[in-house]
Amino acid sequence: MSFVATGSGQGSYQRRAIDAGVTEPMVRDVVAVFYDKVKRDPALGPVFDAIIGDEWDAHLAKIASFWLFVTGLGKAYRTRDFMPAHVRHAAIRAELLPQWLRLFRETVNDLCPREAAKVLIEIAEGMAESIRISLDRRGG
Repeated sequence: MSFVATGSGQGSYQRRAIDAGVTEPMVRDVVAVFYDKVKRDPALGPVFDAIIGDEWDAHLAKIASFWLFVTGLGKAYRTRDFMPAHVRHAAIRAELLPQWLRLFRETVNDLCPREAAKVLIEIAEGMAESIRISLDRRGG
């Protein structure tokens, strides 16, 4: 099951994100600040650097496109790419997800109004759970 491809809660997230005041500039700020933290994180930084290399600009554009898609603010993201992008890399492990979520929560709570942060965190938690399930399947 894929968080994006199945649309699990997607329409609900889109309505709630727009109702909560999530905007495209807000999403782009969150992505930029969050991934700056990821790059500096001792556990996550090396994993992302090994996978992304010198392609950070392209990666950030793709991630912003994903977030704009799931919040109903954009339509450019190709949903079939979501899960394969995460499970094909052995360095991406389920035990990294709590740290990823911690940094994401911290970022949106610092940058976004309360209701917008709440919706973005719920999306991230759903995404992380879908990734965890897929990574567990990959490992087994």
